[in-house]
Amino acid sequence: MDETQFKERRSGKDRRDRPTSPFTIQSLKGSRRHYRRKEDARKHFFVDLYSPLSVAVLIFTLVLSITDAFLTLMLVGENIQELNPVMAFFLKQGPFQFIMAKWFLTVFGLTTLLIFKNYYLWQGRVKAAVLLFIFPFLYLVLVSYEILIAVKG
Repeated sequence: MDETQFKERRSGKDRRDRPTSPFTIQSLKGSRRHYRRKEDARKHFFVDLYSPLSVAVLIFTLVLSITDAFLTLMLVGENIQELNPVMAFFLKQGPFQFIMAKWFLTVFGLTTLLIFKNYYLWQGRVKAAVLLFIFPFLYLVLVSYEILIAVKG
């Protein structure tokens, strides 16, 4: 068969012009863990499946955040002031509102970071996934400091 006998079925529009949205049903049953082409390594792309390490780090950070919330409530009861103005606002609303706001903001932020983990920040110098591993370290330092204050107080 001659090549001129085949009819072109492609529309001419490249589906790779736009990244796949993470908010689709396909993202729940996807199979993309990494970029597929070498030239895609520096482009923004979403993945369908996340590594167990990324998910574990996210959950660990969330646990540290909630630990921070309960330690903050305990320390505020001992007349220590909340320095974060946003969380101080929710603290004035009550302990339940404070913990729920802390939970929601942390879950939203970490989930967004996980979804956009393959994006490069600061003119392409740092991959967003690096932040996913920096936040638990920062929370660990904060929680350790709060425990130290609680023990001394």
